[in-house]
Amino acid sequence: MHKNFCHLPLMDPIYKMKSGFVAVLGRTNVGKSTLLNVLVQRKVAITTPKQQTTRTLIRAILTTEEAQIVFIDTPGLHKPHFSLGNAMNKKAYHSLREADIALLLIDAGRPYNEGDQYLVETLKFNCPVIIVFNKIDTTNFALMEQLKAKYQELFPAAQQIEISATREFNIDLLKKSIVELLPEGPQYYPADYITDQSDYFMISEIIREKTMMFTKEEIPHAIAITIDKVEHFEDGVDIYASINVDKQSQKGIIIGKGGAMIKKIRLAAQHDIHHNLKIPARLELYVKVYPGWRNNAQALKELGLTEEE
Repeated sequence: MHKNFCHLPLMDPIYKMKSGFVAVLGRTNVGKSTLLNVLVQRKVAITTPKQQTTRTLIRAILTTEEAQIVFIDTPGLHKPHFSLGNAMNKKAYHSLREADIALLLIDAGRPYNEGDQYLVETLKFNCPVIIVFNKIDTTNFALMEQLKAKYQELFPAAQQIEISATREFNIDLLKKSIVELLPEGPQYYPADYITDQSDYFMISEIIREKTMMFTKEEIPHAIAITIDKVEHFEDGVDIYASINVDKQSQKGIIIGKGGAMIKKIRLAAQHDIHHNLKIPARLELYVKVYPGWRNNAQALKELGLTEEE
């Protein structure tokens, strides 16, 4: 496992090619993480039906003979109710600082509303924009035409592309459009890199994904994962991690009757860690109460959820 993988230096450019950073932005649950995984044909970002699954910036790298594209998945933009929400929005806005292109994902099955207006008013683009209408398999002709006209009015210089990330429809067209807009530049990462996230980060995200999938109501948004210790052996690794919650009552829900829920989470996460990271792993999980962590700046910093300046 590469504990410091995310801190490896960028590759020295050997030759010029098309390259750059592409920020993937949009409201919660528009399919940003699903699109990211489809673009690189690898699961680098967790996905759940729950809102605000993505909490931090996740880079996915696609290298072809002609280009290297570094996609930046971002938290879904929303009106925040906790300090955590403010931190998530800040990360999304921050991604635009380094972006050569911005993809603005729109749910094609949902009419334009106040939430979309909030997003439009808060986003400021200083780079080419592609409006990506995702989930076109859930819409109809009339709604699609209304959305296209609205975003043409809002962003007259932006390209518009209709896709379905889950069905992988028009993904090649999206890639082609991105490459056409990219500037000439260096190869930032070795060609076999898919992401610059550390294994520790990926493990914590897998655990969070399974916890979110198996719980409901307020629990999915009240958890944060920390990796406490990793012990390496010849036949694999032992991973000790904590599921942090902000209320005592939530601890009992995650543990479950007779430990049934925590066991379910542990086994599912352990399976995915083995499958995704190609390492035999034994996982031990603990549940800790960190009162009010979502509204505590120091807690957010300790849990690695604030923006790195």
